Amino acid sequence: MINKKLALSVVGLVLIAFLAGCSKSESEILDEADRQLKEIFLSSETIETNFELTNMHIYKPDSFEFSEERDNNIIFYEDEQPFLLFINEFEEPNSKWYYNELESAQNEDNHVHLKTFESEEEFAYFNVVEREDEEDHYEVQLGIGGIKIATITTLDQLQHDVEEMIKIVKSVEEK
Repeated sequence: MINKKLALSVVGLVLIAFLAGCSKSESEILDEADRQLKEIFLSSETIETNFELTNMHIYKPDSFEFSEERDNNIIFYEDEQPFLLFINEFEEPNSKWYYNELESAQNEDNHVHLKTFESEEEFAYFNVVEREDEEDHYEVQLGIGGIKIATITTLDQLQHDVEEMIKIVKSVEEK
């Protein structure tokens, strides 16, 4: 009986070690999100719009529910998770205004990641900050020029969220 318990314990420890070794680290997840964001940002493919707002058309993922539109802010939800889209119509697609604001706050202890991408016409950034008030949650902001989107997510959801977020930002078309 003791040998059986010992064997099960060893198998359990090996399985836990194996599973822990298979999970991706924070830096691996962020690197993959960087690659994904850069690929979509630099792609010449147009993101088709499928949702009409007062002053613009945008791409809205099927899993997102529209909540409200105020001035230049739009709120969507995916399940209980809010996504806030901000539009500064006075900033060009190559503007670094939002990025400069983030860069000045980068020295905070909970700052995890800040990456930029540029094309000839546009400037994009991707910012991740660890939340102090919610364990294992991150505030993610990304934008192109004067258009940015933000949410709070987990590492498990980060890549999915970043993909949907960059598609939304890249799709914005004024009426």
